[in-house]
Amino acid sequence: MAAVPSEQPSERSLRPLHGTLLSLVFGIVVLGLVFVFSASFPTASRPLADGTPGDSYHFLRLQAAHAIIGFLLVVVISLLHPVTIGRVSGSLFLLTLVLTALTLTGMSFVRCSHGSCRWLQLGPFRLQPSEFAKLALILYVAANLAKGHLNARNFRSVGARIALASLTLIAVIFLQKDQGMATLIVLITLALCYLGHLRGWWLTMLTLTALEAGLIGLMIEPYRLKRILAFFDPVRYCSTWGWQILVMKTTIARGGVAGVGLAQCPEKLSYLPEPYTDSIFCVVASEFGLIGALALLALIGAIVFYVMEIAAESRSRIGYFMAAGIGIMLALQSLINIGVAVHLVPVTGLTLPFISYGGSSLVACMAGIGVVMAVHRHGGSGQKQR
Repeated sequence: MAAVPSEQPSERSLRPLHGTLLSLVFGIVVLGLVFVFSASFPTASRPLADGTPGDSYHFLRLQAAHAIIGFLLVVVISLLHPVTIGRVSGSLFLLTLVLTALTLTGMSFVRCSHGSCRWLQLGPFRLQPSEFAKLALILYVAANLAKGHLNARNFRSVGARIALASLTLIAVIFLQKDQGMATLIVLITLALCYLGHLRGWWLTMLTLTALEAGLIGLMIEPYRLKRILAFFDPVRYCSTWGWQILVMKTTIARGGVAGVGLAQCPEKLSYLPEPYTDSIFCVVASEFGLIGALALLALIGAIVFYVMEIAAESRSRIGYFMAAGIGIMLALQSLINIGVAVHLVPVTGLTLPFISYGGSSLVACMAGIGVVMAVHRHGGSGQKQR
């Protein structure tokens, strides 16, 4: 499945790391550690089932360890040429796809939560392979789009490979009962195909197919339809599927303009579902208010801006598509997570990039930043053309 773009690695010396982007990423990761500790210590400090005292710093230590791994990946990946990354993208995608599919086997190393089996327990490490498969798919799609404009003439070759890879991963994730991740992958793929100059009937057909698949997904799992109904009328379903929506809105409203103060959000103690993962933006808005929430949005927006700027300045097609795909991923996932928190999007279960607790999510996002840094550091190579 590996795609080999036409550009060749340049012998020019590497540019330094993009200082502004690196500083912004470092800042948001540090803030994420603060928010994870604030949101998780009530849960972490509770005694375990066997009576063992809890550890308030449990989630903070794990997240910090993954942050260190993530920054090491940024440095290492930035040394690679985007063409080299493109050449191994197919193998990376196959590996992550197989790991994701292993979660469906029910074997002893598969771990489940809330009725969904998405994790692999590898010794002391827990891995959510779909996070890495999402990134690998972006790299594989970018490597294929780098071959030329995606249109009717090459859709049956390049487009077919993109469609096959995307649909296979989406099908596996659907079987994991993770429609939020599947929807995100669909949106990223469609956006990349549009950047690859796919227009007209082909783009319309792909979009309609995605919508039809989404509707089928709603129908085959009744709880998904109930989530949609609760989204439109959470008060009516306040004792079931609407409860999370109402609690999230209450948590945000409590913060007002300036917030109730760090670690002072009362809803995270027992009412707010998943306060340090899916609902962490609610904790931020409660403790730091509208000012803190807007500042976090501005920080995420600045990171996406510089990622897309690096994409636009890349002199190689593969660098452009890789960086643009990662920027689209960060932007869409952030918007969906925050949209859920403020009741603009139905509940999906997606994490907030760099902020939510989750080692796989954080490391995958940092690996994506490493790819963007590689595009920047090798940005002078190749002929600039879209």
